[in-house]
Amino acid sequence: MKSVNKLKKYSKPESNTFNPVFFRLKNDLEKLKLNGLLESENTIEIFDEILGQVQEFVKSKNPKKIFTKQELKESAEAHLGDSPHEEYGVWVYYSWSKRLVHILDEEEFIFVRTSRNQYKISPEEQKTLSQKKIGIIGLSVGQSVSLTLAMERICGELRLADFDILELTNLNRIRTGIHNLGLPKVYSVAREIMEIDPFIKVKCYPEGLTEANMDDFFNIGGKLDLLVEESDGFDIKILSRYKARELGIPVIMEASDKCMIDVERFDLEPDRKILHGLVDHLDVSTLKKLKTNEEKIPYMLDILGLDTASVRLKASMLEIEQTINTWPQLASAVTMGGGITADVSRRLLLNQHTQSGRYHIDIEELIGDKILKENIANKTIDLDYPELTLKEMESISKSVTDNTFSKIDENDLKKIVECAVIAPSAGNNQPWKWLAFKDKLFLFHNKKNSISWADYKNIISYISFGTAIENIELQSNALGYKVKTTLFPLENNIKLIATFSFEKNELIGKTKSTLHQFIFTRCTNRKKGTYSSIDQNVIEDLKSECENIEGAKLFLTGEKDEIEKISKIVSVSERIRFLNPQGHHDFYSKEIKWTSKDGSEILEGLDIKTLELNHTDELGLRVAADPKIIELLNTWNAGSAFEKLSYKSILTSSAIGLITMPVYSDQNWINGGRAVQRVWLNATKHHLAVQPISAPLFLHLQKQNGGSENFNNRECSEVEKCHSDLAKIFTSLEKNTGLFMFRLSHADPPGTRSLRKHINDLYFKI
Repeated sequence: MKSVNKLKKYSKPESNTFNPVFFRLKNDLEKLKLNGLLESENTIEIFDEILGQVQEFVKSKNPKKIFTKQELKESAEAHLGDSPHEEYGVWVYYSWSKRLVHILDEEEFIFVRTSRNQYKISPEEQKTLSQKKIGIIGLSVGQSVSLTLAMERICGELRLADFDILELTNLNRIRTGIHNLGLPKVYSVAREIMEIDPFIKVKCYPEGLTEANMDDFFNIGGKLDLLVEESDGFDIKILSRYKARELGIPVIMEASDKCMIDVERFDLEPDRKILHGLVDHLDVSTLKKLKTNEEKIPYMLDILGLDTASVRLKASMLEIEQTINTWPQLASAVTMGGGITADVSRRLLLNQHTQSGRYHIDIEELIGDKILKENIANKTIDLDYPELTLKEMESISKSVTDNTFSKIDENDLKKIVECAVIAPSAGNNQPWKWLAFKDKLFLFHNKKNSISWADYKNIISYISFGTAIENIELQSNALGYKVKTTLFPLENNIKLIATFSFEKNELIGKTKSTLHQFIFTRCTNRKKGTYSSIDQNVIEDLKSECENIEGAKLFLTGEKDEIEKISKIVSVSERIRFLNPQGHHDFYSKEIKWTSKDGSEILEGLDIKTLELNHTDELGLRVAADPKIIELLNTWNAGSAFEKLSYKSILTSSAIGLITMPVYSDQNWINGGRAVQRVWLNATKHHLAVQPISAPLFLHLQKQNGGSENFNNRECSEVEKCHSDLAKIFTSLEKNTGLFMFRLSHADPPGTRSLRKHINDLYFKI
């Protein structure tokens, strides 16, 4: 018990001391104080190498002379004179380490310690630098910068600000001992500087830089000559620059990623924009509220520059708060950054570097293999298919021998096609073209728009054709026409999906469905729901509409635990798609569309705004566009960030629906698509939001029907597990084929709706 108490006694060393105590023994009072210290402290270690230091001083003062050992010793003794050796120079006591060190006094110490700087730094330049005051905010990268500045003695005063304490995870890049864990970073750095050069003036701000102490930090004892900004706080990054610009103080920042050096010469350019204008759009009040590292990522990339960040950093950012806590830094990069920042700081203070700007020293680029290794980009292809031409459609149409009577008003036919082209399609790819010929309507598959890794054997396209066909049926009936639909009329040419013949029938108008009224208001809505349940009568209405299509069945679950399980299943499936090289390639090259700089409308593909992503997730999608990042994530067996894209919104659903068909066939996909559209329009009638979440179904269908070679072993295993887990919820999957899965919710209207191509680009007449 006694030994444990002793351990407790020594577990909390003093943490706020960083200034050593000087004893000059020629002063009787100081000699008395040192004797008292030595008597009261019996654990002090004493280091006395004064003679060696004097010898170095003598050699440095006489560079032309080549001393023998004896001559050097005699010259040193002569320099010391008759005074006792222990009274020469100064004794420095470091209370935190209980060390007493005998060194040359200030002038001689600085002369000897900087003698090997000459003439990289001339004596005149060294004298100029000794008057400079440098402030450093943030002591991870800033620690390396601080120590290098101190070693080169690029300043006479350092002001250090950081509110953080040393943790074990810091020791991958901060050079300090494990005995300093729990110590405020400012004191750890200050102590190390004092142990290198006790004559440098250091002022510490252990609370970090704040709006309250900013004036003190920049001005006390004289205005700063340079600010080195390495803060993690984005509000402080901005506010400190405003203050520096106000006072005409240059700012330098180093990002350990690709050793980016950022220089802002506010002393020479008082009207210069903060961070070169990159943060003009940021609101400082918003930056103060950022708590998690995930929230900070978008702003970090705004400041560092998304386009210039390294692949590994961007890939790592996708793993923050997934498999790692914060963005990574390496000792090699931090150490290099410290040296380069000190070099630029020195030249800046001597007016040898006067230009603002941003510079990169990419070691992997400068020192790397010149023969590029095969990467993921080489494993993907641009899936393409020839554009379906009007001439080809005309030729195919003329080969159809169907003599079914058809008569329809030209304006009515156009109205019907306008309803068809507004139907939903995978990724809004609109895989169709339409031809009016001899009062008949022909639906063609323009495979150029739909060909993709996900659309295996046209499964997804056929569902889309089904939704369009249902719109044709509904709108035709509303206009008083009976429709005859013939699927795949030419067995040897599946480019022709269907033909439609029309006949006016007054009875149709009297018994028509009202679903056509919702064709133009139906949309995908990815907004979060309110969790509120769906009335049982509405559920029965949805099921009834689905079963109007032969073979189609709708199954619904509103159980919270089952919705949560489905959320996970869908999220894993989305991750599989994103990390699959070809799936990733197709998503970015064909499906997702970024807002154009000129503000032009996005008429095909998915407008990024329709995904209803927050800023962080949208930026994550932008970051993940690089196939090299996907290659790294696959190598690391990572990528769980992609599971977040729809997970939370699915959790807020009122119900999850599954539409099945009896067997796998092209006709069933199309007829199933008709059922999808009827359910979707009915849900719209009841003011329910609908979002397709069919990835688990499509991946399983692809794997089970000859497409297993499109997955690696890990993907195959995960696809099977997702389907197995889904079948435990929807037991109908044991006997039937899952065609379409979706979430239903009570939600606000979507912020943005997908647009469509103009009808003149899709509909032709001959």
